[in-house]
Order: sequence, then C-alpha cells, then structure tokens
Amino acid sequence: MKYICNSCGSESLKWSGKCSVCGEWGTLEELSEEVVNGNSKTSSTKSPYRAITEYREKPDSKGLPKNRLSTGYAEFDRVLGGGLIEGEVVLMSGEPGVGKSTLLLQIALHLSSKKRILYICGEESPSQLISRLDRLSKKGGKPEKIFVTNDVVVENIYNLVSDEKFDLVIVDSIQSVTSLSSRGYPGSISQVRASGALLTRLSKVTGVPSILVGQINKGGDIAGPKILEHIVDCVLYIEGGEFNQYRILRGMKNRFGSTNEIGVFEMTSMGLDEVGNPSLLFLDSKTAVSGSAIGAVVQGSRVVFVEVQALVVERGAEVGPLRRVANGIKKPRLDMLCAVLSRRGNVFLGDKDVFVNIVGGVMVSDPAVDLAICAAIKSVVKDKVLDREYIYFGEVGLTGEIRGTWGLDSILSEASRVGYKGAYIGNTGVRSKKGLKISVVKSIKDL
Repeated sequence: MKYICNSCGSESLKWSGKCSVCGEWGTLEELSEEVVNGNSKTSSTKSPYRAITEYREKPDSKGLPKNRLSTGYAEFDRVLGGGLIEGEVVLMSGEPGVGKSTLLLQIALHLSSKKRILYICGEESPSQLISRLDRLSKKGGKPEKIFVTNDVVVENIYNLVSDEKFDLVIVDSIQSVTSLSSRGYPGSISQVRASGALLTRLSKVTGVPSILVGQINKGGDIAGPKILEHIVDCVLYIEGGEFNQYRILRGMKNRFGSTNEIGVFEMTSMGLDEVGNPSLLFLDSKTAVSGSAIGAVVQGSRVVFVEVQALVVERGAEVGPLRRVANGIKKPRLDMLCAVLSRRGNVFLGDKDVFVNIVGGVMVSDPAVDLAICAAIKSVVKDKVLDREYIYFGEVGLTGEIRGTWGLDSILSEASRVGYKGAYIGNTGVRSKKGLKISVVKSIKDL
C-alpha cells in the first residue's frame, strides 16, 4: 500500500496532510497495486521482433508520409505537426465549456464520411450527444460512420477496438472511464493511471490513433497523475475565457511535431470555425489613442501581430503597494520592464500604477514583445500617439539595450506583405527591407 500525490505524482509509503515534494495540502491518495510474480512463466511467450527498417512506410506521390491522418481542420493539423500519426495518443485539456467536446465532434463529423469513428461518451448520454451533433451537422457533413458507446469499462473498450475496425477513437473523458484492475472511484489517481496506460497500449498495438479528453483541476493543470502526460504522445491545451469568442489551441508536448505552433478558432453558434489570419483578430480599431503599440511574435511557422495596450495612473495621495497588472504577459516581466523604464528610459514609474493588456486574450511569452510594451507605456506617459502602421520588435535588457531575437526575417517579410510601412527593431545586422522603413533602436532611451 502506498500513496501518490495528484499534484506532482510523487509516491509516499504513508499518508500525510501535506506532500513533502511539492508542498500541496490534501493531495495524497491511496494507491493499491498488485505485485506480479516475475518468475512465473505460465503465460509468457517469446517476444516477436522485426528489423526497424521494415516499419518505414514509403511516401506518397507528393513526398508526404502516408501514416498521417488529417483531421480536416488545418489549424488542428498545424498544432499536431501535419495530422495524426498511426497509433498516436493525444491528450486534450482545457477549462470547462471551452469547446473540447465540440471540436472533437466536429473532427469526428468531418472524418465520418470516409473513416469509422468510435466515440466513448462517459460524461454525456448518447441522446445528449446526438442533439449536439445535429446542431453541428447544419454546417455540413453526415454522421454516417460515427459509432457511440457509453460503456466506460476500459477493458471492454480494449476488446471492442481490438475486434472491430476503427480509424479513430475519442474518449470523453479519461476521468469518466474505469479499469477493473483498480479499486478506486472513477477519476481517482489509480483509475486514471490504469485506464490511461491501457488505452495507450491499445493504440500502440492496434495502430488506431486516439484522443483523450482530460479535465483540469482548480490550479489549471491537467487532473490526474503526471504519468498520464508522460505516456501520451501529444498534450494539447485549449485557451479561451468564458466571455472570449476566440479559442487558441497550443501544443504543450508533441513527439511528432513542434510545440511552438498555435491554432486559432472562433466560437460561434454553429461550433468552432477556423481563423486563417489571426493577426486581424488581435488588433483593435484604428483609433488614434496614446498607449497602444503593435508588436509581433513568431509561433512556430506563423507570424502573429498583437496590439499592446498600456495605461499609467498617477498615485497621488493614495497609499499602499504599487499595482502592476498584466493581462497576456507574465507579471514578473512587466515588473522588470517598468524598472528598466524608470532607471534607463527616463520614464519614472515609482509613483504610478501600470496596467498592460494584450488585445484578444492571447498569452505571449516571447520576449520579442518587450519593445512594444515599453513603447506603449512610454506613449501613454508622454501622451503621444504612436503610428499604427509601424511595428515594434525587440527584447529589452536590464541595461536598457534593445536586442534582436530570432525570427526577424519572417516578421519583416510578413509585415511587408500585410501592409505595414515600417518597423522599430533591436540592434541587429538587418538595416533594410524592401517595402519597409527600418529604424534600429539601440537603447530604451532612444525609443
């Protein structure tokens, strides 16, 4: 008998109120595992083996691998790295109501004309599922080959997929299925661990790709043991607030592709629609107001232009700690940029509250947006309107210097194609670009 932490996955031989590894309270759960006698040879056989070169598939006429299964949505395929690999296991997570089940139903509806889809509905009844499917079918597509089961015993699912021919298995959700090898309740650490391992083994043996829906806990992380994220091939996360109509699909882990790609969808009454040019969504109106600057970030092979808005408020006689509110960027990054502006940029912010927002609800972690943030803050302090036909691209250092980051060529090429007139960039070797006026900013004081 041992106990496992559902926050960090660490194991302990005795129960305690606080995990000794991550420090979280009330996260240890009992886990009972049966010990298998390794010396028993009654049911063991010799493992089959083949040369690894025999598993290589020949490319098609376009030079692309044949083992990629397109979901029918370019934004989803982009994040996956081109489509689903044979035997791939994808774990999709996100806030409740963000559109996980809706997106998977749309994928199943698109593939059902040529592929056989098995949908395991553990959280909804088949009648509830068909009512939502009828609404999505109004956009096109017929659920001809979508098969549904509400059997949540993972061993029964294993036998079903092994005997029948399916091209894709969708489990909604992994917290709702149970395994006969575990005595825990559905959604517990032991059940998720056993069910996830068996479903992963099912895809590897049969070659049928599967998508598992994973719920998140109150901390925003995927519920269940960390081993669930380790054994799957790809972990996807859907971002988007309750009142935000746009959804951003990110790859947190991908064994068969990049984790820098993003997919953008728009939530409508008819389901999720793809957004081919997301830069237009993250840019506000053309209103000339101080405190607004256009930044650029590279997400995999995609260039995204974002609008950075800043507001600086005088404290006056108000007492208390200074407020630094950051939406779309990390607060420590904003604290650092405010300190650099105060010390190196001739913009004193020691008696002012600073608010920064990235329009559209997108989360940006690329330091290349630093220059746009500083430009927006300095613009509102000096009350000067910035030209919206210029972009800002560069990383700000503690000494006040502006450095160029990777992806500058892609940024400038895309800016020229979209129609921007110029760009303020860090101190790099690039001095000119056809169709753009390049201005090199060496220091934050020169901004």
